[in-house]
Amino acid sequence: MPSVNSLIRRYAMSRRALFTLSSLSSLAAVTLAVTFAATPRQAAACGDDAYIGQVCIVAGNYCPRNTAELMGQIIAINDNPALFSLIGCTYGGDCRTTMQLPDFRGRAPTGYGTGPGLTSRSWGAMYGQEDIYQSIAQMPQHNHQAVFTPTGGGSGGTATASGTVTLDVTGSVKIGTSTNTLTTRSNTPVNNSVLGPAQLTTANVYAPAGTSADLVIGPDNAVTGTATGDVSLDVTGGGSSGGGTVEVGYTGGSQAIPTIPPSIAMRYCIVTTGIYPPRS
Repeated sequence: MPSVNSLIRRYAMSRRALFTLSSLSSLAAVTLAVTFAATPRQAAACGDDAYIGQVCIVAGNYCPRNTAELMGQIIAINDNPALFSLIGCTYGGDCRTTMQLPDFRGRAPTGYGTGPGLTSRSWGAMYGQEDIYQSIAQMPQHNHQAVFTPTGGGSGGTATASGTVTLDVTGSVKIGTSTNTLTTRSNTPVNNSVLGPAQLTTANVYAPAGTSADLVIGPDNAVTGTATGDVSLDVTGGGSSGGGTVEVGYTGGSQAIPTIPPSIAMRYCIVTTGIYPPRS
């Protein structure tokens, strides 16, 4: 037969176990009662002994007894005075007859307060969004291809060249001829005539020594002709450029950037009936 101490240890291991104590002595029964009273009661997450206001996650398709699913629903204060004393109207309600439960649909809980280097979060505040659109200030520096399309030749203008031009010129010079109407040469010189060989072979014409018989002398005359060659000058001024349009190429698809991490959807339940949580 098990000893009294052995029975006490077994009962202490499971406070819900039922034992028949008829065979135990009075002293053993008193010892069991003292041991049971000294055993601390731990609140379960969503069990019968859970604290009011506790939130638990359930993988099933309903919330357990004495709990309510957190879907932001409005409930009566008169039906939930203990819960109202704990959360008040933090999540909504008129605080006279109604209160609102937190809405955990599509949301994840986070600690309230101000973490080191983080944004301050108030108790019960809802924040965040599933996706964002980048603004110009948030985009990194980048380039786009641009195409210029002219639309005209401009309004024109005057170009001015300045400098000295030097060219080699070739041409011919007309000299005076005899005004005698004879088709042959004349023996009598006239004004602006040409001094040339005599018509008659017997005539003596005086000329400076060394002068050949075909020496041609005539009056000055203008030189005409065409000058050819390359000219290089600095040019300033000119017409203005024509107008046009500049088209910058588009890039990107203007799609939102998702901010949701990999997640799994489950049920969040709050205890409405249970143990009132004591302060430490």
